[in-house]
Amino acid sequence: MDYAPGTVVQVKEFGGRELARRVVRDIGKTVVVCNEQEFQAAQREQREADGIGFPKKDVIKVIQRA
Repeated sequence: MDYAPGTVVQVKEFGGRELARRVVRDIGKTVVVCNEQEFQAAQREQREADGIGFPKKDVIKVIQRA
């Protein structure tokens, strides 16, 4: 599955905790995500959000499509 920038997904981080994050970009087997605060700040400042890569296998579900 491909994820559009801005999509809200639930990811499982190392240790098993589940987090809601915004997609920054989809790069093959990895999805780059950030928290809501960073996503909103990047939009205000007209820049790409700083994010961290997660393997797509750790994306549990889509919460809201962009």
